[in-house]
Amino acid sequence: MSPQAVVDEVLRWSQQFIETPHPIFGGLPVCPFARAARLRDSISFEVREFDVEDPLEPDGDLLRLVADFVRDEAARHRETLFVVHPQRYAMAPEALERFVARLNARLRATDDLAGMVAFEAHPDSRFEVGGVYTRRGPYPSFQILSQTRLKATSDTLQGSGYYARFTPDMLRAVGMPR
Repeated sequence: MSPQAVVDEVLRWSQQFIETPHPIFGGLPVCPFARAARLRDSISFEVREFDVEDPLEPDGDLLRLVADFVRDEAARHRETLFVVHPQRYAMAPEALERFVARLNARLRATDDLAGMVAFEAHPDSRFEVGGVYTRRGPYPSFQILSQTRLKATSDTLQGSGYYARFTPDMLRAVGMPR
């Protein structure tokens, strides 16, 4: 499958699921900001094979990709780096979760990347909010975005009912309580 076909499938998933209002989220979409980000073209897609055993060295391909994104983010008006593996079952969801946990630890420990955070999606993800599997994307992937931007956008949802079904761990992941 071509890289553009992979991106097109991810965008369909976003439009048909992520951007669709759901009662579990107080009638808001699974991600209330995804549609606006898509329409502003503020998502930078990178379709590439990646290894969940990657050592995440500062001069390695993945961290250079993230560093380039962070450096060029403002110039290109991009808010999210979305890295998609083109093979649906290249890794187990648990392996991807462990990889993203290591990636987040590396980001926090790297001065110029410390303000970034990663989240994963996988066709078999077990991550759910109120019984809704919010991270069951069509391909294994991870997204990188600014923790500051995540906090600012999540602040706008307080009091909306959006977070009513989030566990304490999920709330901590988006910087709550404040």
